[in-house]
Amino acid sequence: MSDPITNRAAQILSESPRILILLDDLYDRLTNEGLMVWVTPEFLEQLLLSDDRFDVYEGLANSDLFEPTIQLELRKRGLLGSPMVVLRERVTSTQDVMVDMLLHLQEMNQALETAWYLRPQDNPEVEAELLNLLMMGDMLEREIKRALETGSIVIDLDSPNAQTDFGDH
Repeated sequence: MSDPITNRAAQILSESPRILILLDDLYDRLTNEGLMVWVTPEFLEQLLLSDDRFDVYEGLANSDLFEPTIQLELRKRGLLGSPMVVLRERVTSTQDVMVDMLLHLQEMNQALETAWYLRPQDNPEVEAELLNLLMMGDMLEREIKRALETGSIVIDLDSPNAQTDFGDH
């Protein structure tokens, strides 16, 4: 079933230089265009899941790639927790999807580094929090790179919900 919201989402995804777009970012863009007046992010996710043009991947904060303590920290901090949306016709390989996820993580790490340089001086709480986030971001990036190198990540691209499934690590 075709509707203006999913048609515009498909157009945004097809024009994006990235394969994956965070659901939150897609929702914000559609909201700014006036298409989401009565639609919640949860309803948008359901619309996309019911449309066979899209797959929705759970956020990396919910994946089994990371140790439970890291998953908990990611969720608490809201990092990489938003589901990611992909236009099925753009998916060429599992590796492409994982590389794009890695690019999202690297962008987050760059933002954290910028925040570190712009942090308020003489505030040990902010400094400690940023250091913790920087270390965590670096650990996540290393784990994803290692998983890509060893081939321990498997994504079921044929699944109706396209949830990520990670092998042993």
